[in-house]
Amino acid sequence: MQFGRAKSEMTANREFDELAAEFEAKGWHREAELLKRFPRTAWDDQLVKGMFIAAVSVRDISRAEKVAQQLVKFAPENPFAYLALCLVKLKQGQTVEAAKAFDRALHFASTFPTYRAQKIHWLCLQGKLDEARQILRDTMKEYADRWEVQRARAHVLVSSEWQAASGVKRAIELLERLVRLHPDDPITHALLAQAIWRDEGRGARDEGKERQRVASSEWRVKRKRVMEHLRLMAKNLPPLNFTDVDAFIAWQVANQTLAECFRWLKPNWLLERILVRWLPPRYFAAVGILWGTVAVLLAIAKLFLPPTLFALLVAVASLAFTYNRFSAPLLIWLLARDGK
Repeated sequence: MQFGRAKSEMTANREFDELAAEFEAKGWHREAELLKRFPRTAWDDQLVKGMFIAAVSVRDISRAEKVAQQLVKFAPENPFAYLALCLVKLKQGQTVEAAKAFDRALHFASTFPTYRAQKIHWLCLQGKLDEARQILRDTMKEYADRWEVQRARAHVLVSSEWQAASGVKRAIELLERLVRLHPDDPITHALLAQAIWRDEGRGARDEGKERQRVASSEWRVKRKRVMEHLRLMAKNLPPLNFTDVDAFIAWQVANQTLAECFRWLKPNWLLERILVRWLPPRYFAAVGILWGTVAVLLAIAKLFLPPTLFALLVAVASLAFTYNRFSAPLLIWLLARDGK
């Protein structure tokens, strides 16, 4: 298996180098030099590679442009999508549009490791740890020195090593280094709080052990550390809006951590873990559809239920909505105020 994987990596690298050599042969020396800085992991995506080759190989220019535009829609964070569009625009003689597409390709080439790290966080939030590990392995081959990738690695360790003390210990050591380098990063503080809490909570499965753990002075010190990181997490969280995926990931990691540290938030996280499979703005559309459906069901129930029972259902639904949408943000607000 290892030999086969190494062979496929060599094939991908050769294809990448052949593409750069083709640029050189056409006289695009600057573009060929910049292409060498493109992330190889972005080229390893088989569907992206296939659509890229189709876009630059099709003789029908209008059809080639359609394929390139489809590729941009399919993989908007992949630099090779915009590179394909650039090459098609060059064939059409639209040099200004080609230059714009190439600038976009360069932008996403520089931000690609950050995008991959965010995708790992997103998969961890959904509990898709096997997929997260695979993307992490591929990303570490090229970007092991990037702090965002190391932070994503810590998230995988914290999420998947509940039974293995060494995994959480490694995550704590890694996150403590990262928090010294990036003291204002909310995700690092959230993951460190989560890792410390999980590390200390390991093995406390019965009430007697739980009481003994809480009573220990060491646990009180660690709980104080957890609360300090939660305050710093809350203080540094970015404003949440309908389109900012980075802010959305940070808030969901915060929600995951709060559910880990505060038992009364666990049911809320079970619902959020289902909804988090959609990124903004689709996430907010899913939330609207969920509670809109609840409202429609209540309207239907009003036709068949006695007033007292209907009023009880409305009260329960209102409490559930308030708990789901406002409990975690309110706690984050209180933590942020407490940290001032």
